Amino acid sequence: MKDEADKCDALVVGAGPAGLAAAERLASAGAKVLVADAMPSVGRKFLMAGKSGLNLTKDEPVGAFLARFAGGPASFADAVRGFGPADVVEWAEGLGQPVFTGTTGRVFPRAMKASPLLRAWLARLDRMGVRVATRMRWTGWVGNDWLVETPGGPRRVSPDVAILALGGASWRRLGSDGAWADIFRQHGIAVAPFRPS
Repeated sequence: MKDEADKCDALVVGAGPAGLAAAERLASAGAKVLVADAMPSVGRKFLMAGKSGLNLTKDEPVGAFLARFAGGPASFADAVRGFGPADVVEWAEGLGQPVFTGTTGRVFPRAMKASPLLRAWLARLDRMGVRVATRMRWTGWVGNDWLVETPGGPRRVSPDVAILALGGASWRRLGSDGAWADIFRQHGIAVAPFRPS
């Protein structure tokens, strides 16, 4: 069933940091964005990471930062050059969350937890018109329709573009269950086995 509330230019599946960042970028370009997440609340792993201080980045030049990831794909280096450590700091402070650099060069929010940063980020997305729908699990696609399961039953969303920010299979309780890999396989898309990052 299609619903007026599910109309959007862009569908982002997954409301962790990658999905929220994609939604922010799309909305800043003028897209009407729907973020769908299977869990009852967003950013669960992000909040868990924040319990130990939330290391946002490392305060060092981009070249030194990239050297830590030698052997990675060129696209990773391009992405970091496009949004490097200084950009992360500017982004957090733009959300009203001051940061500090620890003795090892790691950068943390002064609050030393993720929840104020996440609240500020969600408020910004709301002001940008991004709609976040929880308890909306992506189950596949048919043609140009993206299928989701909601408490009210199945729905079809027909965006112009979709971004899958699904995470891995590391923490089922927090939403990272890896179930998306089976959906890909059902559509004949090869998926590499999960492994620790």
